[in-house]
Amino acid sequence: KNAVPIRATSHDYFKPELIPEGATRDRFTVGERVYSARYDSIAEVETESVGKHGEWVYRIWLLAEKWKQYAYQEACELASLEHLRAIGVKV
Repeated sequence: KNAVPIRATSHDYFKPELIPEGATRDRFTVGERVYSARYDSIAEVETESVGKHGEWVYRIWLLAEKWKQYAYQEACELASLEHLRAIGVKV
């Protein structure tokens, strides 16, 4: 209903959960907080670049305590949190 990704009981780095349609975006802004499906973590977008096939690729800082590292991810593996802020969820 609110396009929140279903949290799996176990996390699989190589097979991340699909992003709900209401949370997908083609492009994000630097400084924006997003959800990383691959790392199952909230992250902050640091930089953006164009990948080999014309897709947007982002350097993100993973905010989960178990990660605390940089990673590179395509936009299709990131979920926007703006729709959650709009309904009053503090992210």
